[in-house]
Amino acid sequence: MQVTTLPNLAQILPYLLGHYPDDSIALHAPGPNFHDGPTMTCPLPDNTAEWQAAAEHAARQFVTYARDRGHDPAQGVLIYLCREPRPGQSPEDTAALLAPISTWLTDEFHENSATVLQTIGLVANRWWAYECDIDGCCEGEPLPSPDDPTSVVAQMTRLGRTPGPRTRDIIKEFRATADPDVINELHTAADHFKSRSATNAGRDAALMATVNQIDAAIGKFRDGATALSRDLTTQLIVGLNDDVAVEAGIAHAEDHDLPHARRLWAYLARHCAEPFAQEGVPILTLYAFVAWRQGDLIAARLALRDAITTNPDYELATGIHLGAIDGEDPRDFLAAAQAGRAERLTHLRHAVEVASEYRPITDTTAARYREALDTATISHYYQDVTETERLLTRHATVDIINGALADFRNGRPQLTDDTAARIIHGLQDLHARDAALSTGEESDLPYERQLWGYLARRCVPPHTGDAPPLLTLLAWVAWRQGDTVTASHALHEAIAIYPGYTLAKLLLDGIRKQCDTALLLAMYREAAAEFTASRQDLDTP
Repeated sequence: MQVTTLPNLAQILPYLLGHYPDDSIALHAPGPNFHDGPTMTCPLPDNTAEWQAAAEHAARQFVTYARDRGHDPAQGVLIYLCREPRPGQSPEDTAALLAPISTWLTDEFHENSATVLQTIGLVANRWWAYECDIDGCCEGEPLPSPDDPTSVVAQMTRLGRTPGPRTRDIIKEFRATADPDVINELHTAADHFKSRSATNAGRDAALMATVNQIDAAIGKFRDGATALSRDLTTQLIVGLNDDVAVEAGIAHAEDHDLPHARRLWAYLARHCAEPFAQEGVPILTLYAFVAWRQGDLIAARLALRDAITTNPDYELATGIHLGAIDGEDPRDFLAAAQAGRAERLTHLRHAVEVASEYRPITDTTAARYREALDTATISHYYQDVTETERLLTRHATVDIINGALADFRNGRPQLTDDTAARIIHGLQDLHARDAALSTGEESDLPYERQLWGYLARRCVPPHTGDAPPLLTLLAWVAWRQGDTVTASHALHEAIAIYPGYTLAKLLLDGIRKQCDTALLLAMYREAAAEFTASRQDLDTP
């Protein structure tokens, strides 16, 4: 391969980089065999006012990059400035627009002890050599014809090489385009996901659903699918903004799944237009990882560039970008992700299973439960009661609870929405909650546990703040039964909802210290007796 003329130097760029960098600065420091030195590309911002800062930053980065790889940029750097004319611009206009970038780059390279060999402008299949100061020379010459046997294209063709694709063609695979219908459904999916994730238990369940959806989507693409239902598409986009879900996605980068995973992540990324570009960052990172696994470093870097530009703080994208640049083996990333996924999914499945007893429901009955709690909240808000009336209300709450427990014992584990809402609201009173603490015989524990879980599942958003008393009552029953796992989970959930919920923290501390429940039970029974006696005071005129 002979590169002996400026036209050849202009024509070699897409072979040198492996792609043609549309609207970019490209930098190359020739090595002993010309092509074996470091290269870097930097996109030109859409705003021309930002070009100088971008150029100077690119020069400094390239000097550091070259030196880190044992190359001295003082031996020479080639600069390529690539841009296609915009509507209303001629190639000459565009070349003139690029000219100051040459000066900015040259000055910055000199400041950093680097030497510029040539600055080539590439516009509309024509080339300009900005280092040439002869009027009319090296200005807008056509690139050599493939029929010219000395051209780079002809030489490369004889060697069986083809030029790399253009950036604009590569990014079509994953670049998002706006679809108003998709945007509307993404808003709906995001709201639903937020509602489901209002509690720790809800977040775990939503994450588990996302992991299962990833498996299902990979399976569909493995079977030849090229698209997903709108619901699954939007749910995956929203759900993949969890690091554990992304880790589950990375785990699907085994050799046999690479083409299917790449098509899936590209498909999802194309749906992440503004205002959901942030949601697209993990998906672009997954696409880039698969491309890296396939050896397609160009597509990987372009996708990572989009991801990091959108969210510079997204550490996984930065880590994969550095790994690809440094020549690390992506299989090491894959092995770590698969090991982490296996461990985390084991814990996640267990947490989801435990929380199913008390996690707020998300099906169609949630709206009915919400309405009943809304009504009870309004009724409670407008009450202005005396201390005596409060005491009467507490006893009424306990009476309703006792009636509900009787129904549960008799095989009728259902309450009217109004009754359930009255109990939930009544238990927000700490005295009523304490009076409801389990103090009965062990034979009653299954029914008490069933009731508290039943009521906790009704605390749907925006009423999740009503759940801590129910979770705490359930936890105490579970602890009495020897089920410290469920008790601990429920108490953690109560504290996550209300960090200052004292009784939940005290019980959790008791479980950790392996306190004797018999001592607590005796104390609660004594308090229950005092509460029962207070009814007699009310009945006494």
